[in-house]
Amino acid sequence: MVVADPRQQYDDLFEKCIEEEVDEETFGALEENEAFSAGWAVSAVVVDDSERVLLAYHGGDGSWLLPGGSVQPGESLRDATVREVREETGVSVKPDRPYAVVENIVQHGEDSRSFTFVLFSAHAITTEIGSELGTPDEPIEDADWFDDLPDNVFKREIAERVLERVRQGE
Repeated sequence: MVVADPRQQYDDLFEKCIEEEVDEETFGALEENEAFSAGWAVSAVVVDDSERVLLAYHGGDGSWLLPGGSVQPGESLRDATVREVREETGVSVKPDRPYAVVENIVQHGEDSRSFTFVLFSAHAITTEIGSELGTPDEPIEDADWFDDLPDNVFKREIAERVLERVRQGE
C-alpha cells in the first residue's frame, strides 16, 4: 500500500516514537493485529460547532479514545479517517489536516514490528451518534460528545496536544 506520509507535507506535526519490548507470545500475536499488518492507522480529534470533542468508549480497554483505526488497502489516510469515525461513532466528518504522527515499534529480541499512527483534526458534518457502534470484532460500547477530555482517555498526552491546537485554530 502506498500512503502519502504527512511528514513530507507538514513541518509542524507533533512527532513521537513509542518503543516497547514484549515477550515472544505477545510479539507473535501482532501478526494478526490489523494496524501492524497495514502499517498505518489513523484517528481524529473531531469537534463540532460547540467545540465539543467526539470520543468512543472501548470496552476492552475500559477507556475513551479518539475514533480511528487501521488504513485499508488502497485507502488514503483521509478516507480511512472518515470511514473509521463513521464506523465507531456513526458521525460523518470532514478531515482537516494531520497534527501528529506516532511511530509505534514493538520488539522481541532482534525482531521488530511497527506501524505509523496519524492523528487528524476533523469537523463534524453530522453530530448524531449512531446506534450500531464499531465493527463486530471491536468492543466499542459507547460514543459521546465531551466539553473536555475525561480522565480515562487513551494516549491522553497526544489527544490533549492535538485538541488544544485544534481549538486554538492552529
